[in-house]
Parts: sequence; C-alpha cells; structure tokens
Amino acid sequence: MKKVCITTLGCRVNQYESVSIAETLQEHGFLVTKDEEDCDYYLLNTCSVTGESQRQSRQLARRYASRGKVAVIGCASQNQKEDFLSIPGVFYVGGCSGKQKVAEAIISDAGGDFVTSMEGVPYEHMEVQGKSDLFSTCRAYIKIQDGCSGKCTYCIIPTLRGKTRSRDSGEIFAEASRLVKAGYREIVLTGIETSAYNKRPLGELITALGELQSEGLLRVRLGSLSIGSLTPAFLKAVGEAPNFMPHLHLSLQSGSTRILRLMRRPYTAESAMEKILQLKEALPHVQLSADFITGFPTETEEDYLETEAFVRNAGMMHVHAFPYSEREGTPAATMEGAVPKEIRKERCARLNAVSAEQKKEIMNTFTGKTVKVLTEKIKNGVAVGHTEEFMECTFPAVNAAVGQVSEITVCGNRDGKLTGNERN
Repeated sequence: MKKVCITTLGCRVNQYESVSIAETLQEHGFLVTKDEEDCDYYLLNTCSVTGESQRQSRQLARRYASRGKVAVIGCASQNQKEDFLSIPGVFYVGGCSGKQKVAEAIISDAGGDFVTSMEGVPYEHMEVQGKSDLFSTCRAYIKIQDGCSGKCTYCIIPTLRGKTRSRDSGEIFAEASRLVKAGYREIVLTGIETSAYNKRPLGELITALGELQSEGLLRVRLGSLSIGSLTPAFLKAVGEAPNFMPHLHLSLQSGSTRILRLMRRPYTAESAMEKILQLKEALPHVQLSADFITGFPTETEEDYLETEAFVRNAGMMHVHAFPYSEREGTPAATMEGAVPKEIRKERCARLNAVSAEQKKEIMNTFTGKTVKVLTEKIKNGVAVGHTEEFMECTFPAVNAAVGQVSEITVCGNRDGKLTGNERN
C-alpha cells in the first residue's frame, strides 16, 4: 500500500481541501497520514499570506523532496511556482484551481506544471464524505466560498485565489447532513472571505443548519467574518439558531481609523466598535477573537495604542496578531513610511501580551461556572475539548467520550485553558 503524507499550511479552506483530496486517495487504496516517516509521496498544501508562510512552504518542499516524491499546491505555488519547480524531487506543482487534479497525479504517478491563471475561474466542486479522520473526529469544516474581491492594500490573496465565488446552499446542507451521519457534532462554515458568501444570506444558512440539531449537529460556527456581516438580519438569525455557538472571529486588522483607511478596509474603528456592541446585545454571552496587523506603513505609536485600546474596549478573548509583511504586487508594499521590522515585531508582542492578559481575566470569570465541552481527544485519562465560547478546556475523563458534550464545573485555568471536572 502506497503511503502519502499530507501537510497543510494556512487557512481552514486549505484544511478542507486537503481532507477532500485525502478521501479521494484513500478510495484508491492509499494510506494517508500526517506522519512524515517512510512515505512514498508528500503532498504540501501551501500558504502565502505572509512572507514567512511563503518561506516555510519552500522549506518544507525541500525537506520532503529528500524523502520522496513531492506534490505542491496552494497559494505559495500559485504565487511563485518557479521556486517549487526548481526543487529536485518535486514532481507536481499546482496552484489554487483544479486542486483535485493532484490526487489524479499521485494515483497515476504523473506530474507536471499545473499552475493556471485565476482570472474568471468558477467555483471548484470539492466535497467531504466524513470518511477520513486525518484532521479531526468530531469537528468538520465545510467550504462555502472561495476567492476575494476585496481591494485591501496589504493583501495578495485576491490575486492568488481569484474573485469571490460561492457554493450552492443545497450542497452545503447536504454535506452537513452527511457529516452529521458520519458522527461529526460540530461544523465550521469557512471560506477565503466567508462574509462574501452570496448564494443566500449567511443568516439564512445558519437558520437552515439549525434544522440538523435533532439529527446530532450540536454546534455550528463560522470562519473569520468581516465586521460588515453583523447586520440586524444576521444578528437575529444567529441569536435564534438553536445550535449556533456564541463565538465569532472577526477580521479587523487595526483599531486605528487612519490605518484602516490606508489599508482600504470598508469601516472605521468607531463603526466597528458600534457593530461589536450590537453583536453583544444580540448575543450577550458571545466571546470574540480577531486578526490584527502591527506595523503597517506609517503606523505611529499613537496608532498602535488605538489598536491596543480597541482590543481592551471590545473585550477580545483572543487576538491573532502578526507583524505587517510586504507582499510584492500589493499597493502597501511600495508605500512610503515603512515601519522598521523590529518595531513591527515589538508591537505584535505587546498586543499579544495584552490579549493573553485579557484572556486570563475572561477565563477567571468562568471559575465556578458550568460549561459544556465537546470532547475532541482523550489521552492518559485527560479529556481535551472546547466550550461553546471556543475556550479550550481539560478535565479528568470519567464518563467523557470523544464526540460527546459533557457538563464541566470550571475549577480554574492554566496555560490559556480552562480546567475542571465532570458534573455528577
């Protein structure tokens, strides 16, 4: 039996696509694994959102090429295919379209250069049957959208992924139903720009998935959302959906209106905060996480402090902060006023420290409370899972089982995780 190692970098869309490809390979008799040892093929699904992710993609391709035949797909190879075609041992290079072709190439052992233009590409049909536990046994991602038509000055992804295009809502519902029957209890709807899904209002999609609660779909979540998605209709829908979880991840990028305008984001810090307050009114127990960039061109210490204040005032549970990275071909890459890289990193570290402090404070408020935890794994008698608010929680597994929701009394928190015990 031929063995294929699949490594996925970057976003949840990549993870979904990797699972779909893995299932195709399994159907053709391949053993698919994340273990790098003694494999015949290595499939690398790459990322290029930052210069570091592009570098990491190249580094992994070189490492795998010393062990077996390598196939590369995704944003990094779409961006700079020559970097991968020049590596001895890389037999297949694809980009961000026709990703399922890589499975055919591995099955037939026939490679080549399959990177094509993303201009006008349609939505690529991919699906997941729930037959592979390569990434999770109880949480599944469903890709609902691809591409981005945004004009953010710092972002290369619209160039690499093409313009926004969406999946038929009937397909999404059918896939969700299929995954629930396969034993999945939580589904995350994801896309390159999830907020741009346009086959029907996003809130209606959440409402429809609420119908699957009786079949075992206990939890529904959304991937990263634009602040503009938080319309009254959307807030009403998620507030009424029986299985929508009280956690949202927002793509914010800065808490400074001046910087947001330079980024060409379609909101101000003030309008974003107003939307967050409306969200908290509709979902009183919601917890928030968000993406932020530090050190964007011309960002001053005052601009940074506005972002820090925004994080505090919004009560963010978690912040995914990263220093600004120039991406060739984007308007921001040639802007004057570049912030020194050491200052970008220093501000990123400060914002992450604020985030950690705030997360600790929020977690402290849960001590003594009862939370519902979906167990994702059990090792050495200790269960690990997430609460409805997407806080990681560990507890001694007495009656818990993977894929089961347990009521846990929170005793405290340690290393960014809640700790507790099963209720009697």
